[in-house]
Amino acid sequence: MINLDALKKDTFIEALGCSLSVKDGDDNKIAKLVPIGNWALNDSELLSSFAAWRQAFMRFFLTQFTASKESTSGYLKKLSIGQSNRIFFGIYVDDVLVGHIGLSNITHSNAELDNIIRGVSGGHADLMYYSEKTLLEWAFTKLSLKTIDAQVMSKNFMALSLHERFGFKLRERHNLKKVKNESSICYEVCDKEVATEKFFLDIIELSKEDFVIATKANLSRKSE
Repeated sequence: MINLDALKKDTFIEALGCSLSVKDGDDNKIAKLVPIGNWALNDSELLSSFAAWRQAFMRFFLTQFTASKESTSGYLKKLSIGQSNRIFFGIYVDDVLVGHIGLSNITHSNAELDNIIRGVSGGHADLMYYSEKTLLEWAFTKLSLKTIDAQVMSKNFMALSLHERFGFKLRERHNLKKVKNESSICYEVCDKEVATEKFFLDIIELSKEDFVIATKANLSRKSE
């Protein structure tokens, strides 16, 4: 398997050299996925954008708090960069940062699709589909994964719809209860009897075989 830490570069130029090209159905390059490394900790614009996007989509995360440049920097340093079983990518269109996407809890056979956000409009109309497709292809071929999971709130219809296009299927559904802490709110998995929310935490799963079938079907529909 690829040494993920080796992709986490100290400079943006080095990171560009490790980026993944995002191509549309006609093989046109529409974006690139640039791996986040130490260089990102010194990129004030990136930290501000990531924090603003997290704040804007906070309602779809299990842990909710007031995002800032400081909290974002700490998250990237400790988790995205600091942990060898994670990789995080900035999505760039014509050198403009427009979103991010990543993988966490990576093992020899499985990983979790994580932190998918499009924070800026513009670019290809189906940018996030092709960005996710690029990452999934890379995970299945270069990391040799057999399955990929994702945790999605059942009320996050856009995310679920996107994932379904790749063949993700519901594996588990969990009830949730809201827990208020001093500076954050957390939604925790619980028994139905103590649930406080009407939405659920859905665990969806994708196999390499289902991914291949779904992407071929999508391409066939596009050509019709």
